[in-house]
Amino acid sequence: MPRMILGPRARAAVAGALSLATCACNAPRQVSDSGFGAYEVSLAAWDHGLAIGWYDTRDSNAEIYVRMLDADNRVKDGELRMTYTAAQSYEPDLATLGNDLAIAWYEKAADTRLSAQLGLFEHGGKAVWQRALGARGNSRNPVVRAFGAALFCAWIEADDAGAETVRGGWWNADGTVRQTPTILGPAGPTTWNLNAAIGADGTAYVVYDTAVGAAPEELFVASLTDGASRVTQLTPADGFRSKYPDLALEGDRAALTWYDERDGNREVYLAVGSLAELDGKILTHAQRVTTTAGESIGAYLAWKGDRLGLVWSDDTPGNYEVYFEPFAADGRSTGPAQRLTTTKPQSLIPEIHPWRDGFAIAWSEVTFGESGGHAQDTRSEVLIDFVR
Repeated sequence: MPRMILGPRARAAVAGALSLATCACNAPRQVSDSGFGAYEVSLAAWDHGLAIGWYDTRDSNAEIYVRMLDADNRVKDGELRMTYTAAQSYEPDLATLGNDLAIAWYEKAADTRLSAQLGLFEHGGKAVWQRALGARGNSRNPVVRAFGAALFCAWIEADDAGAETVRGGWWNADGTVRQTPTILGPAGPTTWNLNAAIGADGTAYVVYDTAVGAAPEELFVASLTDGASRVTQLTPADGFRSKYPDLALEGDRAALTWYDERDGNREVYLAVGSLAELDGKILTHAQRVTTTAGESIGAYLAWKGDRLGLVWSDDTPGNYEVYFEPFAADGRSTGPAQRLTTTKPQSLIPEIHPWRDGFAIAWSEVTFGESGGHAQDTRSEVLIDFVR
């Protein structure tokens, strides 16, 4: 999942503190051994274990890395470096297909051209096949999902005039095209985060944000069914940014999360409704999850049967920390927010995936240097925890 890394913003006092509960989880463990920079984590699961992916700058070049955990949450073997290109490789998104691992990412060449990539890899890291997505030099930020024996992939692509759109298509397990990629909806230069889910009937849904004319960003959902696409604006053009949506489906239930600036602050929102309500009505169920003095960002969610897990980062304590809250199938909170991290580094961009009797949650622990962002003096490692 693409995402954002923000510079630290210390707070002088903790106000409107989150309601906390004792976390039914283990102590977080470090998965990466970068010693330099490990960012933008993604999770995927088989019955027998988890795959954790990120991009890493330890090699003086951004490359995609993966590490495996077994069914008992134990780290298996060492880290697997998946890419070996002269280009920088960024923001992996993972999905499992049979015993193999699908990874979508994008590459940035020395001349700054961007190229979205999709590849299938054996469990041990050997490449089965790899494909460039869209026009080379004009595609970025892909996301991948598996359904049946096929892979759906969506990405952002610019045409020769620079106009950007979200595009999507299907690939067979052997790397051949199953359904020719098509335009799903309009995008723009501030569209960074695509997320996707597949319905039980094979319909692919992609959520993202983009600016509407001169107005701030709002949320959109695009669907692709039998080659026909449709795009719907979810949030109204109210003059406040609605950013970085995530979508999870379970049967006929849909859950949507994002952060919104309508309250004069960045706060996490959640809407749970029927799959049919993704036509725009799901926002009638929207609820504000966070009410803190700090910024609440980077919200992601996952279903585990009729349970819904929501994670995000909040900087009310002074640094960004990761929080988890459980919800029922109707969107009711079933417990207070649980703080998962208490660390000096910034705990950012958590990923959540259903696993065993609960959820696996991974994130980056980032210590920003004087230059901020992903500068040479910034350090980051990937951590994981498990919540019941």
